[in-house]
Amino acid sequence: MSKFVYVCGKHFVTVEAPTLESCVSAPVEAPTPDSCVSAPGEAPTPDPPNPDSCPPTPVSNEEAVARPLSYSEKLAVAFEVAHLRRERDEARQERDEARRGHATAQANWSKDRLCANAIRGSDTACRAMTGLSWAVFDTLHKFLVQFVNTSRKTDPLSTEDQLFLCLLKIRQNPSLALLSQVLNKPKSTVSYYFHRWLDLLYAKIGFLIHWPDRECIYQAVPPVMRAKFPRLTSIIDCFEIRIEHPKALKARAKSYSNYKKWTTAKYLICCSPAGSITYLSKAWGGRASDVKIVRESGFLSPIYHHRGDQILADRGFTLKDDFALLGASLLTPAFTKGKKQLPGKDVEESRIKSSIRIHIGKFIYFPQTGKLFDQFET
Repeated sequence: MSKFVYVCGKHFVTVEAPTLESCVSAPVEAPTPDSCVSAPGEAPTPDPPNPDSCPPTPVSNEEAVARPLSYSEKLAVAFEVAHLRRERDEARQERDEARRGHATAQANWSKDRLCANAIRGSDTACRAMTGLSWAVFDTLHKFLVQFVNTSRKTDPLSTEDQLFLCLLKIRQNPSLALLSQVLNKPKSTVSYYFHRWLDLLYAKIGFLIHWPDRECIYQAVPPVMRAKFPRLTSIIDCFEIRIEHPKALKARAKSYSNYKKWTTAKYLICCSPAGSITYLSKAWGGRASDVKIVRESGFLSPIYHHRGDQILADRGFTLKDDFALLGASLLTPAFTKGKKQLPGKDVEESRIKSSIRIHIGKFIYFPQTGKLFDQFET
């Protein structure tokens, strides 16, 4: 710059020292159209060319980089960047809300499917999940809930859901880890509910299996059975359920079943001709014979059998003399051992006895429909 050229102090930010090397030039407002008036005697300033009428002058990349941005251009860029950042933040917020909503919907869907409300009023769904109809499930819950301490407000599940969880575990045997993840509850909590209601079921509904009065048994005998066996009072059989191998070798030997080829728990079950379970023994090792269980379970008692009663059983129950001491008759199919052919009368009697005795099979089937013991199968 020439030394004879002067610059006004208004062009600098620091007015007191405009000659310092560190002085920064201040932005100057552009003149308004009203202030741009030609002086008298001067030619008017021609209008700027219309940008639409003439093509834009091409600018090279070097010139665009080298040319500094004006103050207004900097403001426009800053506004644009701020606008883009605001749109980005809003998009991220919408994405996070959508993810949280999706996760919540999935969790609520799983919880809604594994609760009592999912089977309410539907016998088909209730039988598939618990093995009971909805009316039986509802009645069972109303009976058991009176023995549960409902004053605790910390239970995350209702009593209906707790009973449903217990019956679902018995029926379908989902793992506790799976139920914990689906219900979003600790595994220890799920295990506590299962064992709590399992013990309650054992303690409070055992009275449903009882020996009815003699008159009630005779009155409820179906006509088909009464025509063949007018004094029939009970049908007996044994069934086995697989269990884990005991660690003690003696216990493992006593529970090993040659029939199932596995360690089992064996029970004696008795049903009336009308189809209700009237007796269920305690568990025995799978190695115990049918005869031993009947003799040592207390079933051979005058409490259950009177003179003239008839009891149907499989041919493995060789206990006719034991029941004869009580005045009762044990009816079993005829033995074929040592005989080439049975007489026609024995064949017909055996067929009739087997056709009636087979009805106890459905009661043996029910305890084995639960999948709680499937993990012990080979």
